[in-house]
Amino acid sequence: MDPFTELHKHAGGAHPQKAKLNVVLAAICDVIYERRASGGRASGGRAAPISPTEYFAALMTALDAASDSHRQEVAQLLSMVLPDVPDAVLRGKFAAVAKCLTTVLQEAGDDAAVLRSASACLALALMAQEPSATAWARPELLRSFQLLLTLAMDSRPKVRKAGHKWTIDILELHAAKGCDALSTHIASFAENVFASSSKDGKDAQRLVLLVAFLKLALPLLQRKVVASLVAALGKFLDANSKTLRLVTYEALDALSAAPESQLTADALRKLVVGVLDAQSSGSLEAQGGPVAIYAVRVPSQALVRLAAVNSEAARELLPRVVSAICSHIATENDRVQRQATRSLLNVLKATLTPDVLETESTFEDVARVLASLQSLTSLRFQGAWNHVFPLIAELFRFYGSASRHALESIIVTCCELHEAADQLPQQQQGGKSAQALSELFALAAGAAVEALGPRAFLEIVPIDHPTEVVSEQRAWLLPVFRDALRASQRGGELAFFADVILPMARAGEAGAREPSVTPLQAKKMQNRAIQLWSLFPSVCARAVDVDTHFKKVAKVLASAMADKRYPELRLAVCQGLQALVKRTRALQKSVARRYHRETGDAELEDAEEEAEEDEAEEEQLDEAKLARDRAALAKFSGRYVPLLLSFVEELDPEKDTERAQVLLDTLEGFASLAEAELIGTTFKKVMQKLLEATTEAKKVEAEGAGNHSKRATKLRQTSHAQMALALALLAHVDDSNVALLYRVIKPYLLDDADAAMQKRSYSALVAICDLHPKFLSEESQLQDLTRAICESLLTCSVPAKKMRLRVLAHLIRALQAQPATDGLAEKELVPNLVGEIMLCTKEANGKAREAAFELLVAMAMLLRARDPQNGLMEFIQMVLGGLAARTPHMRSAAVICLSRLVFEFGREEPSIAQAMPALLKTVLMLLHEKAREVIKSVIGFMKLGIAVLPKEQLEQFLPDIINGLLVWIGESKNRFRAKTRIILIKLCRKFGYEHVAALVPEEDRALIRHIKKTKEREDKKKSELAAEAAERRAAKKNRDTFEEFMADSDDEGDDDEAAAMQVLKRKKDLHKKNKGGKVIREDEDDIVDFLDDNAAVKNIFSAQKGGNDDEDSDDEFQMTKDGRMIIPGGEDDDMEGGSDTDEEDKIKQDVASQLQRMGLHNSKNDKNGRAKRKRGDDDSGNGREYRAKKASGDVKKKGKLEPYAYIPLDPKLMAKRNKREAVTRYGGNVGKRRGKK
Repeated sequence: MDPFTELHKHAGGAHPQKAKLNVVLAAICDVIYERRASGGRASGGRAAPISPTEYFAALMTALDAASDSHRQEVAQLLSMVLPDVPDAVLRGKFAAVAKCLTTVLQEAGDDAAVLRSASACLALALMAQEPSATAWARPELLRSFQLLLTLAMDSRPKVRKAGHKWTIDILELHAAKGCDALSTHIASFAENVFASSSKDGKDAQRLVLLVAFLKLALPLLQRKVVASLVAALGKFLDANSKTLRLVTYEALDALSAAPESQLTADALRKLVVGVLDAQSSGSLEAQGGPVAIYAVRVPSQALVRLAAVNSEAARELLPRVVSAICSHIATENDRVQRQATRSLLNVLKATLTPDVLETESTFEDVARVLASLQSLTSLRFQGAWNHVFPLIAELFRFYGSASRHALESIIVTCCELHEAADQLPQQQQGGKSAQALSELFALAAGAAVEALGPRAFLEIVPIDHPTEVVSEQRAWLLPVFRDALRASQRGGELAFFADVILPMARAGEAGAREPSVTPLQAKKMQNRAIQLWSLFPSVCARAVDVDTHFKKVAKVLASAMADKRYPELRLAVCQGLQALVKRTRALQKSVARRYHRETGDAELEDAEEEAEEDEAEEEQLDEAKLARDRAALAKFSGRYVPLLLSFVEELDPEKDTERAQVLLDTLEGFASLAEAELIGTTFKKVMQKLLEATTEAKKVEAEGAGNHSKRATKLRQTSHAQMALALALLAHVDDSNVALLYRVIKPYLLDDADAAMQKRSYSALVAICDLHPKFLSEESQLQDLTRAICESLLTCSVPAKKMRLRVLAHLIRALQAQPATDGLAEKELVPNLVGEIMLCTKEANGKAREAAFELLVAMAMLLRARDPQNGLMEFIQMVLGGLAARTPHMRSAAVICLSRLVFEFGREEPSIAQAMPALLKTVLMLLHEKAREVIKSVIGFMKLGIAVLPKEQLEQFLPDIINGLLVWIGESKNRFRAKTRIILIKLCRKFGYEHVAALVPEEDRALIRHIKKTKEREDKKKSELAAEAAERRAAKKNRDTFEEFMADSDDEGDDDEAAAMQVLKRKKDLHKKNKGGKVIREDEDDIVDFLDDNAAVKNIFSAQKGGNDDEDSDDEFQMTKDGRMIIPGGEDDDMEGGSDTDEEDKIKQDVASQLQRMGLHNSKNDKNGRAKRKRGDDDSGNGREYRAKKASGDVKKKGKLEPYAYIPLDPKLMAKRNKREAVTRYGGNVGKRRGKK
C-alpha cells in the first residue's frame, strides 16, 4: 500500500504546506522513475507501484543533499514512509541513517519543524532495532537515543513534546520486550544532571524539564534504577521553586499510581518517608492546593502498595501517614479534604484488617491511628466534617463488629455532638446548619448500628431514662435504628425486640395511665411507645431468630393488633409479619427452581429468575433454617387468620383502602402457612356471611328509606369486606371452594345496582382464571361462563369494564385450547360481545383500550382457527355492521377496529387483501359525515389503505379520497388539516403531482403546488445536509489519518494559523472599538449649535475612532459624483501590490478555506444570502435601493431623486400573524429617523 495515499488526496488543495509536500513528493517520484529507467528494470517505469524501500532510499538521498529550504518537507515525508519500511532494511542501514539525521538535527538550529520531523525519523529508526542488551550496546544507538533525550528537555514546547512522545514510545517497546538497557542509560543521564544542577539556583528550569520527562518515563523503567531515581527526586520535594516542587510530586504520583511501575519494598518505603519528611508543619500551608493533594495521595498510594508486599513495614509507617493525612484534612481546601479522606480510607482498608483491629487495638501503632481518627471529631476539623463523618460511617461498615472496642469513643462522641448540635459554633466555611450537622452525626451512628448491632450499640450509648422511658436527648436514635436495622447485613433479632424494645414500650404505656401524669405527658408517652413499636417492621426485615424467638412475641403481637387504643400498632405489626412471611416464601421459590433444574424446564427457571426482585433471593439460602422459620410462623396461623379476618370485617375496603390492603396482604401470607382444612372452613364462612349480607341488604332496600338506608349501607360494607376476604383466601382454597365462589358471584355479574360489588366480582373471576387454570379446562364450566358473560353484556358498569375485558381474554384463550364442538364461540360469544369490545376501544382509560384491542385480535384468531377459510372474513363482516350504527361513536369505533384488523392480518391473509378495495370504498362513504370522531377514524383507515393497496387498485379511489379530504382541509377550525396534508403528500409521492393536481378543483390546486414546492425545498435541504455531513466525515477521516503525520511537523501551518488568529483578533478588537460610546466633537474656534437638526450628524462621532484625529483628516478625502469617498493608497501600493507576498496569499487562502469548511465564511453564500434577503424584503419605499453595496450609508443614484424613505401602508400587515414583521419593518425606519444606527 502506498504510504502517501492520504497525502495525494490533498494535491492542489488550499493548504500551502500540504500542497508543497505533494510537489516535493512528485519530484521524489520522478527521481525514482528515472532510477528505474536508467537501471533497465523490466518491471520499471511508471506501471509498477513504488515500494516503501524505494521511497526510503530516494528520501534519504534527498535528505542528505537537500537544501535548507526543502529539508523539512523531505524529513516529513521520510517520517511518513518509515513505518512501512522493513525492519531488516533499517537495521542494516542504521549507521548511515543516524549519521544523516544527526547532521540534520544539529544543523536545524531554531527550526522547530525540522527538529520535530527529524526526531520522528530517528525515533522510528531506533524502534526498528532489536530490543536487546547486545544490540543496544552499540555506541551509535545510544548516541541517537541520547539525542532524543536532549530534545525531550528542550525549552521549546513543541520540540519537547515530540521528544517526550518518541522517547516514551521506545521505552514502552523495550518494557514490553523486557530489555533494560535504556533504563540504566536514562538513570545515569538523570543522575548526572542532578549532580551538576542546583535545586535552588539558576538550574531550576533544567531540573523541571528533566523531572517532567521522568514523570512519563519512571513507570517504564526497570526495578534496579527506580529506587535510586526516587531517592534523587526526594531531594526536590522541599525545593524553593514551586514549579520544581509541583512537578516532582507529579512524577512521584505517576510512579506510585501506575500499576506497571516496578517498585521494590525498599523503594516504596523510601518514597513514603521522603514525602513525609518533606512535609514540615511550617510548609503545609505554603504548599497550596495541587501540591497538598499530591502530598496526600503519593504516600497513601505507596503505603497501600507496600502493604501488599511487606505488611510489617507498612504497619510501621502507618501512624505517620495517618497523622500526615489528618493534618491535611484540617485545611480549608475542599478538594484537599476530599482527597485526604478518600486516601485515609484506602490506607486503613489496606493496612488494618478487621481481625487486626479487633485483636491488636491496644498496640501502640494501632492506638496512635485510633487517636488520630478520634481527633477528626474535634472542633478543629469542623470545616471538614462533611467529609469526616461519611469516612467514619464507611469505616464502621468495613470493620463491622470488630470496631466494637476500637471505635467506641467515636460512637460516644458522635452522639454527644448530635445532642450539642445547636450549641456548636457555626462553620466558617460552607455554613453548615445545625440540621445538616445532625444528619452527619446520624449517618455515622446509623453505620455503627449496622456494624455492631442494636444491642451492642445500646450498651455503649443507652437510650433508656428512669422517668421519660426514652431519654429525650437520645430519642433521635429511634429513627436511626429504624433505617439501620432495615439496611443491616447482620440481620435483626426478635430477641432484641422482646428483651429491650418491648419493655420500654410497656413502660411508656403504663406510665401514660398513671394518675399523676398530665394529659400532655400521657400523650407524649403514648407517642414514644408507638415510636418504639415502629421498629418492629425493621427488625423483621432481616430477622435471623424467627425459629427460636417468634413464639415469645406472638401473643404480644396479637394483643397489640387487638388494642383499639393504639390503631397505629395494627399496621406496624402487620408490616413486620408480612416481612417474616416474605422471607419464608424464599424457600418455596428455591425449591421450585431446583425442581425446574432437575426436570430440565429451563424456560420456567429463567422466567422465575428474571421476575424475582426479592433481596433474599440474592443471598445464599439456608433451606433448613427457612423451613424452621416457616414452621414457627405456621404454628400461630390458626390464631392470626381469624384475628385478621375480624379486623378486615370492621373496615370498608372501598374507603379504608390502604389499611385494608395491609391487613389483606398479611392475611394472604398467613393463609399460605395455615392448614388447608382451616382455610377451607374459613372460606365457607366468608361465603355464608357474604350471601347473608347481600340478601339482607336487598330486603332492607326493598322495605324503604329512613333508618333502613343506613342499615343497607352497613350491609353493603359488610358484603364488600367479605368479598375482599374471599379474594385474599382464594389462592389457597381447593376446587370445590372455587366452584362455590363462582356460584356466589355469578348473580352479581347481572346486577349493576352495586357497581363496587360487580367490579369485585369480575376481579374474583380474573383471580380464579389466574390462580386456578383448571377452572376453565372443564367444558361444562367453560360453556356456563360463556353464557354468563354474554347475558351480563347490558348490565356491566363502567368501573367493571377493565376486569370484564380481562375475563374475556381468559375466556378466548380457553376456547382456543378447546376443540370445536357445538360452535359456542361462533354462535353466542363473538356475535354478542363484538359490539361491546368495539365500544371499549373508545374508552378513556388507556389500559382498557389496549385490552380491548388485544381481545379483538384474539377473537379474530379464534374464529380463524375454527374456520381457516371464512372465519376471519365473517368476523370482519361483524365489525362492518357497526358502520350502520345510529351513533357516530359506534361508527367511529367500527372504523378503528377495522383498521386494527387490517393492520394485523392484511399482509398475511389473501382474503383481506382481496376485500380491501371494497372495504375502502365502504369507509370512504363516511367522509361526508359531520361527526369529527368518525372523520378522524376514516383518515386513519385511509392511511392504512394507501399503504396496503397497490397503486393500480388505489387509483380508482383517488377522486373520492381527494374530494373527501378537500372538504375538511378547507375548514379553518378543525383538527385534521395536518393529517389530510400528510395523506395528500403520500398520494403525490405515489401518483405524481400532476396526476393528483388534475383531480383537484382549480381553486384548490394552489395547495398541491405549495406541497410540491415544500417537498422540493425539503429534498434540497436534505441533499445539502447530506453533502455537508459527507464533507465533515471526509474531513474528519483526513484529520484522523493524515494529520497524525502533519500536526506535529507542520510548522508553517502553525504559523499560518497564528497569523489568521491575529487577523481575527484585530477584527474583533476593531468591532469592539466601533461599539464604543458617542462623544461630541468640538473645534477650538467654532461654537456648537445643539439646536441644529444636523448637529448629531456633524458633531457626534465614536469615542473609539481616535482622540488625536487631525482637523483636516476628513477634508483631505475627495468625493465622487455618487457620494463615495476616494481613499488614496500608500506609496508602495503600485510597486509592491499592497506589500502582500505569495506566502501571505497562501495563508489567506488557507484561512478562507478553513472558515468555509466550518461554515463561517463563503463569499458565494454571502452573495446568495444577500440576494435572498433582498428578494424576501419589501423594498418599495423603505430607502433600501439607495443602500451602498461596498460601504455603509446611502449613495446617490443616477437619474433618481435624493435618497429618501417612507413607510408604505400595507393592509396585510394589520393581521395578527404579520404583527412581528410589521414591527420589525417599521422599527427599522423609525429607528433610523430617531438616529439609531
